[in-house]
Amino acid sequence: MKKLIYFLTLTFAIVSCSPGSKLVQTNYEFIKEYTTTITVGGVVGVTERTFKTGETFGGNDLGNGLIKIRIAEHTKQNEDCPNSWCYQEFLEVSNEFLKRIE
Repeated sequence: MKKLIYFLTLTFAIVSCSPGSKLVQTNYEFIKEYTTTITVGGVVGVTERTFKTGETFGGNDLGNGLIKIRIAEHTKQNEDCPNSWCYQEFLEVSNEFLKRIE
C-alpha cells in the first residue's frame, strides 16, 4: 500500500510540473513609481532603474504578493550564464506597484 501511495504522489508531482501547467502571462501596468537595482551585464554590471507609472510589462502572478515581470527579452548572449555579459530578464515586484490590465 505504501508503494502505491508513493507512486501516486510521484505521478501527481510530475504531472503538475509538466509543460502543460505553465502560468498564464498577462500584462501589468505600474501604478506607482518603483526603483530597484538590476543587472545589466558588461562593463556597467548593475544599475539603478526606476519604472515609471504607466509602463507595462508581461508577467505572471506568483500568488504570494509578488508578480514576476519580464524586463528584457532573452537573447543568445544570455544563454550560458553566469558570465560577465549576462543581464537580468525577470524582476519580482510587489503587487502593490502593479495592476493587471486586459
